Formats: sequence, structure tokens, C-alpha cells
Amino acid sequence: VVVDDGSNDNTRQALRQYEGRIEYIYQERSERSKARNVGFRHSSGDFIAFLDSDDLWLPTKIEKQVRVLNEKPEVGVVYSGVQFIDRNGNACDVGICWDTPERQELYEDLMTHNVITGTTSSVMVRRTCLDRVGLFDELMSTCEDLDLFRRLARYYEFYKIDLPLVKFRIHGDNTQHNDGAMAKGWEITIRKISEDTPPDFEYYKNQAIIRNLSQIARLYKDDGRLYRFFSFCIKAVFHRHNWILRYGFWYDLARLTLRKAKMRVYECRVRNG
Repeated sequence: VVVDDGSNDNTRQALRQYEGRIEYIYQERSERSKARNVGFRHSSGDFIAFLDSDDLWLPTKIEKQVRVLNEKPEVGVVYSGVQFIDRNGNACDVGICWDTPERQELYEDLMTHNVITGTTSSVMVRRTCLDRVGLFDELMSTCEDLDLFRRLARYYEFYKIDLPLVKFRIHGDNTQHNDGAMAKGWEITIRKISEDTPPDFEYYKNQAIIRNLSQIARLYKDDGRLYRFFSFCIKAVFHRHNWILRYGFWYDLARLTLRKAKMRVYECRVRNG
């Protein structure tokens, strides 16, 4: 299933050679979550995989992931490592494929950061899992993959294939480079964590909120919106009136700022060869 999200690059013409083998759907320009959800609703397979328009699958990606899901019925989601490429398709680096923790620990991790390499282009998930937890939140323009993975991790096991089976393109149009949009995505994430985190995770929920507030503050600072930056600093400092977590906020803010600076240096090196 190919969902054309209002493109102007002659996608329809390029796909005519595959007529009868794929289903082509055109829709007016909208958020990518809606395009993915439309594709899911028009699909019929037991296993679902997503591919964003600027990424590439390696030839054995689907085969290897189908094998895992067939052989391991306890696994709901399988993902792989990634090969980062630049705008022209040149290899940059191989994404780290973190060890997959136990389901409870993974759920905790996904409250604050995405440990699933390659995001949606690297995963394959059982249809029954999506039927249970729901699809992508169409109100989210960023962090929607993290939101879905967190909901999946609450009920299902994840499995990693420690090989780069996806080429993930890095360029200036990636949404993670839009600090304002990323901040809005994290704001929605905080609201969702506050509303749907199980009681057993109450302690981790408060830690996650502090860390995500520091993430939002840093993003607004990088976006030049200092009023929003100071506003979220204050929210973090006074959240739950917990002095230990307040110190943790300033530590996280400094750490995230340093990490952002390192990423920008790395991306400049990639773009400049």
C-alpha cells in the first residue's frame, strides 16, 4: 500500500509499472501519522511495516523480520539497526542498536527517549497488537512514533535484529531538526504520560515528566523562544516539589544541551563530507 500524502514528485506516474501489485492512495497534504494510519486501514496482512518516503529498506529486511515473528509468537514488535545516509544516499554511520531491555524497563525508557533505532521505518509489528493499542496519534506531528512504541511496550515484547536493515536519511528537513515542532510533540507526550501511565510506574512517571520538561526547555531555547524556555524551567523546578528531581532537571538540561551541540557538529561534518 502506497499513501501519497499530497506529493508533487510524480509518484503516481512512477508507480504505474507496479499497477495491480500495489494499492495507490492519494490524499491531501496532512501529518504523516494520518498517512500511516490510512495505509494500515487499507492493508490486510498479519504483519505491518512502515516505510517513510526518504528512507530505504535493504533487500532482506522483510524476510528476516517475518521469520522472527513466525518463530517467536511471544514477540509483538521486531526492529533492526540502521545505516545513516546523507541527502545523496552516501553512507554516514551505523546507528547503535541498543540491547532490548525487559518489557517493564523498555516501557520506562520509552517515557523519555526513543531507544528503537530507525524509528518507524525499522519496525514490523503484528496487526493484532495495533488493533489493541491503537494507531498513530494524528494530533502529533512529532514524537508520534515514541508514543506508539510506549503503548506497545506496555503489553508486548520487542525483539531486535542487530543488523542495519534500513537506510535512514539525514537532512535538514528531518522533523527532529525543527525544535519548535519537537517541543510541541514532547508537550503532548507529557500529557499522555500523566494520563495513562499505570499506577505501578508512578515513580518513573514523575522522573519522566521532569526529564521531558528539561527536554522541552532545551528545545525552546534552541528555537530562540526564551519565554517558553523559562516557562518550562519553572514548571520543571516546581513539579511535585521534589528537591532531588529539581537537581536532576538542571543536570538533564545541561546534558541534553551538550548532546544537541555534539549532534549538530556531527551533522555539519556529514553535510560537508
